[in-house]
Amino acid sequence: MGDTRMTKGPTDTPLKSFADRIQPSATEVEIDAIDRQLLVELLRDARVAQRHLAEVLGMSSPAVADRIARLKAKGIIRGFSVDIDWERLGHSTVAYLSIENAVGQEQGAVFDALRQVRGVEEISLVTGGADMLVKLRAHGWDDLRQILASQIWSIPGVQQTETSIVIVREEPDQVAERMLMALPLAGEK
Repeated sequence: MGDTRMTKGPTDTPLKSFADRIQPSATEVEIDAIDRQLLVELLRDARVAQRHLAEVLGMSSPAVADRIARLKAKGIIRGFSVDIDWERLGHSTVAYLSIENAVGQEQGAVFDALRQVRGVEEISLVTGGADMLVKLRAHGWDDLRQILASQIWSIPGVQQTETSIVIVREEPDQVAERMLMALPLAGEK
């Protein structure tokens, strides 16, 4: 008698490589009012002296250092960085690219190739009509056209792109602070 077990189809699918990239949601960490105020102060100026933070929070400097270390260890503070104003350095053209990949092409390879393109600030695998959304910064219109023509469109698997150029961009004030202030504190849930 023949084997009646069902055989599986091909195991290589266009989204297969993303299974390894998807991380489970981070475990939510509760903070208290002091942690929240400390985070707000660090958002305002990450270089502020711990002595000043201690005065604002009504704590000792070592206690502030311990809190910062604890927030780092829990992954709430991921690091301290420099916020570069790219427009002042001539990279004032920002565009969003909607990318559709060729049917059957492994999208992880496209994702990896996009990570190497100069000016790509963010790549998202998205739902909807496009497969990926890319935020790209360029040194003017000619530079954007060059990046598209010589780098993006030459990536194997990129079937179609739609480019939306940013005309006006505005960042609302104190987004992170407002989000922190809306978080429930430890014991409030």
